[in-house]
Amino acid sequence: MAVRDRSTSEALAKASGQAVRALALAQEGLLDDPAATALLLRVSQLMAQKLARPGGPLQQASHDPATLALDDLGLLSELVIQAWRGEEQPLNREWMLRLRGERALAQLLKSRGGTLRAAEVAELLGVGEDTVRKRRERKLLLGVKRGKHTLYPVFQFDQRNRRVWPGVEQVLPLLDTASGSAQLRFLLSPDAELEGCPADHLCCDRPTGLELIACRARQFGQHLAR
Repeated sequence: MAVRDRSTSEALAKASGQAVRALALAQEGLLDDPAATALLLRVSQLMAQKLARPGGPLQQASHDPATLALDDLGLLSELVIQAWRGEEQPLNREWMLRLRGERALAQLLKSRGGTLRAAEVAELLGVGEDTVRKRRERKLLLGVKRGKHTLYPVFQFDQRNRRVWPGVEQVLPLLDTASGSAQLRFLLSPDAELEGCPADHLCCDRPTGLELIACRARQFGQHLAR
């Protein structure tokens, strides 16, 4: 038992040291920006007060395999949601849905091969970044806004032939929305009649179910317009 306790203490001390060093490095990188430094310290204090209190979200999450299996940002989002549930003023439902929606979107993209930046798409397709942007605006290419950047889901590309799958190019313009997130939702939403999602049928050499998918795409646009 003593050996286990000593091992646990050493692991905790190591983790604590790493956390302190990470915070110090972050502060050092923000020395020229006092406002950002102040915000970093405020966030650090909030994390300690709201997340790490005895019996709080951090302690609860440490015993929940499903929460521990989340990626870093997903874990942080879930901890914030749990912290809000302990407040007198509960988290606005819209914000909770938004947090969980962002987390689900990130996990969905990861499960489908991840994403590419504009420069990587340009290199893959053999075009300039401006052409990538124009194709996205014309709905010939799916791009999803993530912060200041636009990310391009990998599943839409035929990487061997360095192109966008033709089926995707045919269907995207039928969606009456410029929202990349909405376009992504359409392509990856399961459809019982298709026995899969539209992307499963479009992202291949010989797309199938095009007529049904085109019909669904037009209906999807009408639904968003209501």
